[in-house]
Amino acid sequence: MSKRYGGLDWLLKEHRRLNSSNRVPAVDCFGGSSEVDFGIPSAFPPPLGSSAFPADEAHLRSVLFPNVPISDRLLKWRPGINISATLTLSSGDPLPKSVHLSNAVARTLHAALEPSTRENYGSGIGVFLRFCFDLGLSVTQIFPISEGLLLAFVGTQAGGKARKTVSNYLAALAAWHESWGQPWVRYDLVGRALQGVAKLAPAKQELRPPVQLSDLLAARMTLDVTNSPLHAAVWACALMSFWSVCRLGETTCPSASFFNPSRHITRAAVGSIQSLPDDVQAVGIHLPWTKMTKMDGMTKVLSSQSDLLDPIHSLLWHLDFNSVPSLVPAQTALFSYKVRAGRGWRLTVLSKDTFLSTFADALRKAGRPSLTGHSFRIGAATHYWHQGATVEEIKLLGGWRSDAFRVYLRDEVRGLAPLQQRLGGSGQ
Repeated sequence: MSKRYGGLDWLLKEHRRLNSSNRVPAVDCFGGSSEVDFGIPSAFPPPLGSSAFPADEAHLRSVLFPNVPISDRLLKWRPGINISATLTLSSGDPLPKSVHLSNAVARTLHAALEPSTRENYGSGIGVFLRFCFDLGLSVTQIFPISEGLLLAFVGTQAGGKARKTVSNYLAALAAWHESWGQPWVRYDLVGRALQGVAKLAPAKQELRPPVQLSDLLAARMTLDVTNSPLHAAVWACALMSFWSVCRLGETTCPSASFFNPSRHITRAAVGSIQSLPDDVQAVGIHLPWTKMTKMDGMTKVLSSQSDLLDPIHSLLWHLDFNSVPSLVPAQTALFSYKVRAGRGWRLTVLSKDTFLSTFADALRKAGRPSLTGHSFRIGAATHYWHQGATVEEIKLLGGWRSDAFRVYLRDEVRGLAPLQQRLGGSGQ
C-alpha cells in the first residue's frame, strides 16, 4: 500500500503519534488544516472485541470519520484512504504557501453550499456508511464504491423511502467525492434501481395543511401581544410570513445564537409607510437573501388589512414594544424581542423553533391542531388562489420563478370553481 503523504500508512502512523502525545493537533482535511482531536472516537466505531476487522480498523475509522458535526462531514470525512488534502501542482509537488491556499479553498467550498444542504449531505453520507458498516464491511472494502455496493444500498431503501430521499443520498455521495477530487461514477443500473424505488415507495403522507385566516384569528385570541414581548414578535412575524408569502427561514433565524445581517432580515430593512388610495397603507421590507435570489435578495410588501389581521399595525406595535436604547437597526433581527437581563432588558433573536412552538401553543389553547412551518407559505398561496389570483400573480407574490408552487395549492373546488364560472359564462 502506498506510503505517500495522505495514504493509509501515514494516516495510521500520524494517528498513533498524536494520540501518544495527547495533543490536539492540526489534522489534514480538505481545504487545509483543521483542529481535530484524534482522541475523539469515530462516528462508526467497530464492535468492541471484534476479530472480524483488520487490527487497524478502529484507528482508521477514527481518522477518516471523526465524530464531527453533521454539517462538517462533507469536508472532514474522506471518501477513501489514499486521499491527500494537500493542494498540488501537476508535478505532484505541493503548492507554495499551501496551508494558506488550502484554507482559502476550505472557506470557498464551505460557502458554496447552504448550511441546510451541508447538513442534508452530511446526513446522507452517514446513512450510506452506516449501511456499509452494518454489513460488516471494513473501510478498505468500501472504497472505491462499486456498482454492486451502490445497488445493494439503493435496493435496501426500496419500500421504506421515497425516490427523492434516496436520490438525495446519492447526490450527497457524489458531492462528497467531487469535493475531494475523487471520481464519481453514475452507473446506469443504479439509475434503473431508482425507478424501482419510486414504484415501491410507501404511500405518500397526507399533504401539509395550510394556515387559514381562521387559524390566524384563533391564535391571536390566545396570544398576549399587549404584555408579552415574545407574543408581539411572533404575531407580527406570523402576519408578515402569511401576507407576503415568506418562508419562515426568511423571517426568522435558525437559532437564537445565529444571526447574520447579510442573510437575515434586520430592522433597517423596513421602509417608510406609504399611503395609497382607499386609505390603504403599505410598506416595503427588503430581504437580504432568499432561496431563489440568493444574495440579490428581494423586497416584500405588506399592505394594511382589516382589524386584527393587519400586518402593518402588528409590525409597528412590535417594533415599538420590542425596543431598547442600545438598539442598532442594521445589526438587529427584525423580529427580535425583549427578555429580562438583570434589572433591564436585552433583545434576543426570534428563532424558527421558538416561533413555531409559540404559535403551536397558541393554537392548542384555542382548541386547534398545530401546523408546520411550511403551512404559512402553503396557506398564503392557497388564500390568494381562492381570491382569484392568477398563477403569475401568485408567483410574483411568493417570489417563485417556476410553477413549482402549484403543489402548495389546496381545496381545488374553491380555487377552480370561480374560474369555471368566469369562463363558462363568457359565451352567454
